[in-house]
Amino acid sequence: MVHYIRFLQPPRVTRLNKDGIHALLSTLLTITTDLGDAFYPGDTTVHSAIFNGTTMRSLDMAHWKPGMRVLKIEAKVPLDLLRLRARFLFTCNESFEIDALQTERLPNIISAWSEEFSHLDDLDTDMTVRRFRVQGGRVLEICEENGDSMARHIWDGGVVLAAWLMDCAELGQHRDIPFTVLELGTGCGTVGLAFGIRSDCRLLLTDMNDDALTYARHNARRSRDTFNSVWECSALDWSEPDRLKLDRPLDFIIASECIYNPDSIPDLVRTMSNLVRRSNRLKEGSPQPQIIVSTKVRHSSEAAFFDLMTESGFNQNQHVSIPIHDQYRESIGQDLEVVHIYVFQKQIEVLSSRDNDDYDEMDEADDEQLALALE
Repeated sequence: MVHYIRFLQPPRVTRLNKDGIHALLSTLLTITTDLGDAFYPGDTTVHSAIFNGTTMRSLDMAHWKPGMRVLKIEAKVPLDLLRLRARFLFTCNESFEIDALQTERLPNIISAWSEEFSHLDDLDTDMTVRRFRVQGGRVLEICEENGDSMARHIWDGGVVLAAWLMDCAELGQHRDIPFTVLELGTGCGTVGLAFGIRSDCRLLLTDMNDDALTYARHNARRSRDTFNSVWECSALDWSEPDRLKLDRPLDFIIASECIYNPDSIPDLVRTMSNLVRRSNRLKEGSPQPQIIVSTKVRHSSEAAFFDLMTESGFNQNQHVSIPIHDQYRESIGQDLEVVHIYVFQKQIEVLSSRDNDDYDEMDEADDEQLALALE
């Protein structure tokens, strides 16, 4: 499984050393899973560094041992480096390379960066920055909250789906007209923004959590120099999908780690059906949107999603299983965790004589099918 370096106490320069040419950086961090429900069980070394945009200066290192929950790091920082625009890095990669967003090269432990600052007063202590090397040497930066809200963290399924999108040539990288891509449950925006880097798109990032959308907007704004895609963020409650404005046909609907809660699965499937039908109304005869779903199975109840997708007339066109590289599990002979990626498409015969009333009847019929499937 992937583990993440997380700040329990954000990086701070707490006091000047007596020599007058150094400051003292201190932080408390942990190495945990995406949900924070388990700590890294192996041995590793956490390296700290300061990066000023062109130069990486190693600061110090600390050893993480099995059974640990917290690691304290203190490091001397030359004052002259703090006068430049810089950021701190905490990583288990002794070469200090930026984490690669590739399915075959995902790191065991994802590094943590501070926000960039030019004066110590500018050091933002509320966020952790994840930096991923993507196509063409570009860097995707995703900020997530330091707190406990899972809606404002990145999840394994999102990281793996983003990497798969980067690697998947089948979807095509360019065409004359930009793709229109809608993401459900965007959270911090990791998957949608990765799609926006691999292909020119019109991105619509949606979530029902307003705080998550704040992070998605922040991450989209900071990606403006990384891609040519245009984006917008919008609230979407899956129980009221009609409230979302849709003004052009969709090419892709993506959803990562959205089926772990069985109570929300019926509304999610209804929303997908609703979006496909509304997309089809906007341009009759256009290809049906492809729906790309990723999940790292956490509960057996997730199977209900696939039953309801079948009941709603979706065909599963592709299923890819991607093992998550885990050096510790491999060393003790444990099975690797797997992220599953599914591609669905709804085949709807569209006749030019159909009007909106006909589509409304289709909506009601699909709702009845879902209700029967849930009984």
